[in-house]
Amino acid sequence: MPEADINRLARTRRFNSVLTVYAPISGAVLEQMAATGESINNLAPLYRIANLDELWLDINIPQERIGSIKVGDQVAVENSGLSAHISLLGQSVNAENQTLLARAVIKGAPLPVRPGQKITVQIIQAIEKQAFKVPHTAIAQNEGKAFIFVRNEQGFKVLPVTVIGKQETDSIINGDLQGNEDIAINGAVALKANWLGLGSEE
Repeated sequence: MPEADINRLARTRRFNSVLTVYAPISGAVLEQMAATGESINNLAPLYRIANLDELWLDINIPQERIGSIKVGDQVAVENSGLSAHISLLGQSVNAENQTLLARAVIKGAPLPVRPGQKITVQIIQAIEKQAFKVPHTAIAQNEGKAFIFVRNEQGFKVLPVTVIGKQETDSIINGDLQGNEDIAINGAVALKANWLGLGSEE
């Protein structure tokens, strides 16, 4: 209460029928939590208020990428021009969707995103090795590791790679590659079966 209202209350011992309530922070009202005419106690929340000059992005990281994400990695928000950096990585995996929580902070006013909005982001990482983009169909998985098949004089050789990112139909990989190799894009499943001794000699 303002000091003038406190003085008036001390003088008259009466509450005004209308009480002005001041929020402890500046911000935007996101939710009204009490209805007009409702009886409330002194700890009941009335409104939910947020300072929209700074928003947190809660990002669900797939478990296969947990080892490659680190604090400080840049995050780009799709179709907005916004960027942020990961400031926190969770320590436990969500049992329902097998993802890890990463949090990034974006600042600026006004922001083109809103609290509660679902958005698409890209995590941009600095890598020491050269990276290459290949179709998902070119990658074979075995015992939790990724492989591609590179053509040589005898047919194809198996080359282990690291998947460092994924897009709609492509994966971003690095490994012992020069960039001019011929790789198998279709038929990787059959080549994998032959490699593991599960298929025919064809």
